[in-house]
Amino acid sequence: MIGQGFYKTLASPWLWGALLLTAALPLMLNSYYLHILTIALVYVALASAWNIVGGMAGQISLAHSLFIGTGAMLSTALLVKLGINMWAGLVISAAIAGLLGAIIAWIDFRFQLGHLSFVLITLAFAEMAAIVVEGWEFLGGASGLLLPRDTGDVWAFQFGGVRGAFWVMLGLAATIALINVAILNSPLGYYLRTIRDNEKAAQAIGVDVLRHKMIAMTISAVLTSIVGTCYVRYLTFADPYLLASPLITIEIVLFATVGGLGRAFGPALGALLLVPLGEVLRGQLGGAVPGLHYFIYGVVVIVVILVTPRGLLPLFEKLVRRRRPAAS
Repeated sequence: MIGQGFYKTLASPWLWGALLLTAALPLMLNSYYLHILTIALVYVALASAWNIVGGMAGQISLAHSLFIGTGAMLSTALLVKLGINMWAGLVISAAIAGLLGAIIAWIDFRFQLGHLSFVLITLAFAEMAAIVVEGWEFLGGASGLLLPRDTGDVWAFQFGGVRGAFWVMLGLAATIALINVAILNSPLGYYLRTIRDNEKAAQAIGVDVLRHKMIAMTISAVLTSIVGTCYVRYLTFADPYLLASPLITIEIVLFATVGGLGRAFGPALGALLLVPLGEVLRGQLGGAVPGLHYFIYGVVVIVVILVTPRGLLPLFEKLVRRRRPAAS
């Protein structure tokens, strides 16, 4: 059962106004800035999917590149090598990713891994997945796989260029963010937060820790795989060094942490701020002084974390609450 908080969010005119305004951006921006925002929405979706495990359940998973790679590389291989429609490939990849997520959650519970051990185990899974992808010719190996040209054929899982991809990613990012809201306002969300805060106390009061960890990881893995499939269709090239590398998970964790872990819209805020910032700095400063854009980006991230360790969203909410009495 979903609480009233979800329906209140769903009925918010601010939410729908923001979505409609964002949906109109392709009509006003050139392809360069639209590409940046499309990539930002990809990371909004990925960070929001990871938040279900890392933010709500407190399980800092670095295995999500495994799920991204499953959605991206496997669905592409099924299309290019076997001629399987990419819609079917999306479903097959998501099912396999969900199964892998459930297995990882079971291993965590079965061996009573601590937080650091869980991080290392998930990183090991991610590294093994990267090695498999780079060495398996069916998945393209180290050379990757090139998808057919995007002609806008919806049946063939094509978006029709950057505008179509932007709208698809916007819908996907908004849907996953709302799934976060729904989980936070459901019994599953309460159980996950109880497990995060004190797992032994949760077991003592009768919370089925294994079941809820497996549900959270499965949901997160399935959503991540779907985003991976959509992302590779937009890129038109399945690059194992991008889509199956643990580095992409580290970026996701960074965005979620800066935005606000465990909050429905915190990871989205982090990705929407940091991805465009990184792209703009690279475009403007990347050719001037080598490494300068990385340095400035790193300084910004460090300052944000030092100023607001709980993330930007709690800080913004605090500032809004302070202004309300003054306004009244």
